[in-house]
Amino acid sequence: MTDRKTLKQSLYVRASMFTADELRRQKRFGLNQINEELLSGLVEQRRQLEIKQETLIRSLYISLFISFVAWRGESVTIPGTGALVSEVPAILELALISAAFGVLFASYSFLSIQLYNSLISAIASVVLAKSKLDPDIFAAAQTPTWLFAKYAQRAPVNGREPGFKISRLGNIYNSILTGFISIIILAAWLFSVFSIAYLAHTGLSNSWTGWSVYILCIVIILAAIFSMAANFLEFEHEMDFDILEKIEQEP
Repeated sequence: MTDRKTLKQSLYVRASMFTADELRRQKRFGLNQINEELLSGLVEQRRQLEIKQETLIRSLYISLFISFVAWRGESVTIPGTGALVSEVPAILELALISAAFGVLFASYSFLSIQLYNSLISAIASVVLAKSKLDPDIFAAAQTPTWLFAKYAQRAPVNGREPGFKISRLGNIYNSILTGFISIIILAAWLFSVFSIAYLAHTGLSNSWTGWSVYILCIVIILAAIFSMAANFLEFEHEMDFDILEKIEQEP
């Protein structure tokens, strides 16, 4: 009889489970050195992705600013030229498309960074098992990170009951501290999405060009929403223990 179990998991847990499964498959080959190099490489790639994300966010808000200026820029002149913003061909259309792509790629990079975190945690738990070092400390030694978000948690080290328990007041304060970050980031993302949709709806011309840009922006925004939803959605997974045991026994 097949031994199976059904459970709901997010995309991040899925990535962590598959990574842990791969590590179990190659454990008997003694590839500890490769795992250490892999862990360091993942941390570095996450750092590079975070840098790109910051660049994407800056470009996004520059594009949004240009869109707002073009939307209300009938009498605004471009410094050094004397030309009106409204006279620049397709400035609103190009700015909106750029902003929409900025939202999309910023959403993709955020999702990718969280997946990197899942892989780093899974591999670090194996590489650092003997030393019992917290994986987040290893990652923080490799690249700058927001450690206050880690130590504001009730249990800063995953899987361990904290020996130093914070008071209820301190726990509330820390929850508000990290909660503000999540709310502000989510609000900024929603502001960008709704701004692009509103400016496209009210500012674009009623022509085939205007409608083409409008439809493109809406499709890109929908893709960004689907990407952001992947951070929260959970789907059922069926664990087949017969297959997992067979993998363990593979030569």
